[in-house]
This record gives sequence, structure tokens and C-alpha cells, in this order.
Amino acid sequence: MAAMVHAGHFGAPGNAEGAVKAAGFHLASGGSRVRALLALHAGSALGLPVNDSVTLAATAELLHNASLVHDDLHDRARMRRGTETVWLAFGDNIAICTGDLLISVAYGCLSAFSNAKALPELLSLVNARICEAIHGQCADLKAQGAVVADIALYERIVVGKSGALLSLPFELALIGSGHQACLGQARAAVEHFAIGYQIVDDLDDVDRDSGSADAPSSLNLVHVMKALGHGDASPNQVRALGRTHLAKATGAAALLPMGSGTFLTELAAKLVARL
Repeated sequence: MAAMVHAGHFGAPGNAEGAVKAAGFHLASGGSRVRALLALHAGSALGLPVNDSVTLAATAELLHNASLVHDDLHDRARMRRGTETVWLAFGDNIAICTGDLLISVAYGCLSAFSNAKALPELLSLVNARICEAIHGQCADLKAQGAVVADIALYERIVVGKSGALLSLPFELALIGSGHQACLGQARAAVEHFAIGYQIVDDLDDVDRDSGSADAPSSLNLVHVMKALGHGDASPNQVRALGRTHLAKATGAAALLPMGSGTFLTELAAKLVARL
């Protein structure tokens, strides 16, 4: 993906040199590439040409990484995947431009999809999911430093912030292969998975998410449960809720056509093992 981000995307050489360098720096740090793998596995199962599956995988992964660059800036996070975050290494302004660049390149990447007739629907979906992710991020920022005692609010924020871009590769593959009737099922599977995934992350980061003098507290379901009066029982209740969501994700994924939900089921099983 780093090769997709180069100065040739700009009219005048050097106009975005800093953002190009920062984008390459960020993408080179690696990551699990879950969204790319979801698109590749789903695309293969649904019979998409390999190049189209790769196109959808790159589109989804570039958008996810754009959100990470902006998220790190909002949270003033200093490290990502064992490497300095973009804002820390290059400054706030370059971080904003880098996230914007990755979004732009994602749209350019999607233009390579071979079925031109499907592009309007694919582009519309990308726009809708980006908007949802932005709404989720805004809600998350509003909740930082506040006492949240509402599980439903927590889940809405997670679904918006994480679920939107996590379901995107699945939905793109379904549209690209003509399985639009299954979009709702895919979205349900991924939304439950996203909540389960975030719960596992919350349990790992419960102390860090408590906040400090330098950074506001982050939304964490363990703290939500404690705010609801569950005290020391909160972690166990959070684990139980995580298992419930992951079981629902597995059930919904099993109903997706042609085994396209198999990889998501495998990921859910790994998360259950961590609970």
C-alpha cells in the first residue's frame, strides 16, 4: 500500500512531500491488516477476480489507516505499533494532511475496480461508512474525560467508530459480486464482532484508559460498568458481554453466502479465547 502513496498523485512535484513521507512512514509500521484480509477472503469466496479483491482490500485498509492517523492526533497518542505516531514524528499539520491523503488515495484505488457499473454503489458505500466513522469519532471525543454510565451509548460509539470501516471490506465484496441482498447480514455480523473486539481491547487497556494528568480518560466498558454500580464484578460482566457479541457475530457470519464469513468466524474464535 505504501507504493500507492507517492508524489505522482499531485499536480506539482513536492506539493505534498511531507504528507507522502509521513504516509509511507505510517504504513511501513505494519499492523494486522484485518480489513484487507477480510476483503481478500470474502472476495475469493464470492468469486471476485484477484485484482478486484486486492483493490477492495487496499481501499478498506487505506481508509482505516487514515482514521488511525487522525485518531492518534486527537488522542495525542505517542506510539502506534511500536513506532512514533505521525503527529509526533511530523507535527500536527502534516498528520492532518497525511490522513486526508490516505483517504484520497483510497478513492483513487477503488477506481481500478473492473466492473465500472458497480462503482457508483461502491463509492456511495465508502462515503457512507466514512461519515459513520466520523460521527463515531466525534461521539468518542465527546465522551473522553466524562463519566459514561450507558452501555447502549458505548456500543453505538464502538459501532460507529470501529464497525463502519470494519464492515466496509465485507460490504464492498458483496456489492462487487452482486450479493447486495446480504449486506444487512454482513453488517450485523461485523457490528457484533467490532463490539467484541473493543471489549477485549478494553480489558487489556483498562488501567491505561483511566487517564492521567496529561491525557483524558478513554471510553472503556469496564469503567462504564463501574459507573453503573457493578464494582469489582465489572470485568467478569464485561467478559460475558464480549462472549455474547462474539457468539452473535459468529452466528451471523455463518449465514453469509459461499462461506464468505469464515475468516470473521476464525477471528471471533481467537478473541473468545482471550476472554
